[in-house]
Amino acid sequence: MNPSIAHYLTTWFSFTSVTKPLRIGLATEPILPLSSGAKFELTPSTPVATLDYGHEVAGYPYYDVEFISGKVQIEVKYSEEFKGLSTNFSDGPFPFAIGLSNTYRVETFELNETGPFQAFLLQGGQRWQSIRLLTPGSVTFSTIGFTASVSNIDVSTLPGGFESDNIMLNDIWALGARASSVACIDRGTQGSMWEFDMNGALVRGMKPGLTIKGASFQNYTLEFDTMIKRGGIGWAIGAPIATPLGLQLNLVGELPKNTTFVNTNTTLTPPNSLILSYGYSLVNVTTLPSYRLDVFNTPPMEENTWYTVRTILDTADNLAVYIDDAEIFNTSLSSYYVGETPIQTAGTFGFGGWQDQVGYIKNVIVRDTFNQSLLYNNTMMTDTDLVLTEYGVHSNLQTTCLDGAKRDRLVWLGDFYHTSRIIPVTTSRSDHLKGTLNTFLDWQTDNGLLPFAPPIGYNASGAKQTFAFGGGASAGLEIYGSVLADYQILGLISYSNYISSSNDLEFARQTWSNWQLLADWLIAQLSPDTGLPVFLSSFLGPSQGSAVSCALVQALSQLVEVAMALNDLASAAKYQTTATKISTAVNRQLWNPTIGVYSLSAASPGDYSIAAIGFCITSGTANTTQALQSLQALDALKLGPGYKDSTQVNSSDLSTNISPNINGFLLAAIISHNASSKALSLLESLWSPMLSNPKTSTGASWEYVNLEGNPGLGLFTSLAHPWGGAPTYLLTEWAAGLRRAGGLSGYGYRNWLINPDVGLAMGLKTASARVVTAFNGSLSVKWTLDKGVVDVFINAPSNTSGVFEVAGTRKVLGGGNSYRFNKCRFQLVTARDDNSASTVKSLSMASYTPLNQ
Repeated sequence: MNPSIAHYLTTWFSFTSVTKPLRIGLATEPILPLSSGAKFELTPSTPVATLDYGHEVAGYPYYDVEFISGKVQIEVKYSEEFKGLSTNFSDGPFPFAIGLSNTYRVETFELNETGPFQAFLLQGGQRWQSIRLLTPGSVTFSTIGFTASVSNIDVSTLPGGFESDNIMLNDIWALGARASSVACIDRGTQGSMWEFDMNGALVRGMKPGLTIKGASFQNYTLEFDTMIKRGGIGWAIGAPIATPLGLQLNLVGELPKNTTFVNTNTTLTPPNSLILSYGYSLVNVTTLPSYRLDVFNTPPMEENTWYTVRTILDTADNLAVYIDDAEIFNTSLSSYYVGETPIQTAGTFGFGGWQDQVGYIKNVIVRDTFNQSLLYNNTMMTDTDLVLTEYGVHSNLQTTCLDGAKRDRLVWLGDFYHTSRIIPVTTSRSDHLKGTLNTFLDWQTDNGLLPFAPPIGYNASGAKQTFAFGGGASAGLEIYGSVLADYQILGLISYSNYISSSNDLEFARQTWSNWQLLADWLIAQLSPDTGLPVFLSSFLGPSQGSAVSCALVQALSQLVEVAMALNDLASAAKYQTTATKISTAVNRQLWNPTIGVYSLSAASPGDYSIAAIGFCITSGTANTTQALQSLQALDALKLGPGYKDSTQVNSSDLSTNISPNINGFLLAAIISHNASSKALSLLESLWSPMLSNPKTSTGASWEYVNLEGNPGLGLFTSLAHPWGGAPTYLLTEWAAGLRRAGGLSGYGYRNWLINPDVGLAMGLKTASARVVTAFNGSLSVKWTLDKGVVDVFINAPSNTSGVFEVAGTRKVLGGGNSYRFNKCRFQLVTARDDNSASTVKSLSMASYTPLNQ
């Protein structure tokens, strides 16, 4: 193992340490913290503590109580954005997926004794935390923080690094480094969501965990025993497992004063009631609609008392609930409005609850509503590890990378594209990359399709067929080939990215047949008429459009190199031939010479997109003339922060969001064609807003940005999302100028290239970068510019070789481990076609010194 990684991992694995806030403020409401320190007291006159961790952190909330006086209940909020601390639900809830973290961003505790304690449920990502004293007592905390579930990195000491005299660029580089660090998790670090004892499964308030065994159920009766420990208990029924919305029921207890938190919202969850809702939750969440359908009265529901609950679905869309054989309601679901699509009743079931609720579940039985045949039986008291995996609440079984720290906390296939490029130039955690790829392969179907967003709490061996072929009304439909089919392309590119950066040919060989299956499936989607890929749905752009087509060219072209590295020349020839044919078809059918850019699709010849411009350039589909013309066409897509997705997006619509993900594909095309002014402008306009406001900055890259430079989905926005981190690897590769050589020779940095042209043209006076190679050492460069003279220092493993290149002048280097170029003079010229401020015109390398040979 490389010594720099070993040192880093030794520090990284200090999970038992508590991540503590940098600043704390005391007031009557959340305030911007002004002072440092750890110990503080909450009293009725200063009931609120605001804690600022300075950047995104993750883990299990930890508290060390030093002193208690009187009755003490505290309400704790967690948020990535500061203003979340002043809203009812903070920046949550997150009911789309379980993610092995607390669905809710607010939780309440009653403190009865001094000493340390830790919350049971994980909080996946936040910068801010507030603690509000709810009762007349007082409490002193000696320590507050999080028991880390991911690395709390120091960007300056990572195995990979970047630094320049432009502080903004340095901080932008760090955004992707931190985002990937908090989104990538080691096996077993995200704990199970349920506990078990002699009473059954203890279920805390959360999005219901759904059993994989009920995916095909319909017209069924669900029966279980439950005991409310506090607040209530919730369950879902008729939920399509791969599309997690369905009927939600919540049974609220009598809420006795002596055990009920004083902040319990009795308007939302009235005592002795059964709440019926449909969608994702009891409340609406951004992009996740929920409908509160009805509230029914129940008999007094005492805590610590067992009740038998029976929920009945039938073919007439009737729903009935009985508690201990007493009817609570029997209603027709068709009488409720839930938008244009009627309530769906086919699908699985599961158990959860609202915020701060806790209850037991046992003796779960499912029967066919009409013939009473037994469909399911589980006491929830035996084989509990299997129960955890069945309901998707088991601790994570694989080291892997999620889409975001706080949400969705799924292993999104397409999102991994940028992460696969970020990690090699930052943490160099190849195990995170390989673990993620293995996650996809664990869930792969027999025809090669990968899951577009596998969850982390299920065991793939038991769950993959259920997720791949849907449930409920869509049971039997091949989901992976129907939903976001172009994510299969991005997944294939991510595999090649890993192999080329790591030179891990052993993994490439072991899994080669899996990736061949995927490539074959993608090739089979090509239209026999147009030669372009036909997808039912896609993310990058329309079916048979320029974006998905050029992305496929890139995927197959990169796969050619892997095939050659494995000496599979037949596959290499097949992929190369196919890529060439697609490229030819794109240029013949989709290049629009009138507007000088690739058409969005044949159906929209006058429209174009930044995804298409990005991929058509980086895939090599566009020639030099086409690339330059395409970049000139970007002006029509420019908004305040970055570029809108396409000409079809309304620039005047205030709800328009800018995607750092898609702009990242574009940035790669811009910067690789030396359009330094455009690149710098894009970096400043889109990524600097992620840094400038301490109330929204997390030190990590964002999911979306709105037209005002704020989080694009409001509080729901993930502010630690690696898909927004493309500048991290592009600054290393182009601003510092350190990158792998092209082709097989560059795998693992066996051969490398140092070229500071772009950095110099951006106006940098100094830049440095380092990466870990696959050849027992790190590769680094540092160059400085002073009065037209450049000094360059390069350090590399002795068994690697490279090229130093600037302004078209090249010097081949090898046989040593340190090289220096000093007193290199160059000339800057202005007024290029791309409006770059400057570019290197010429350079003399008369002074070159190989060191330590």
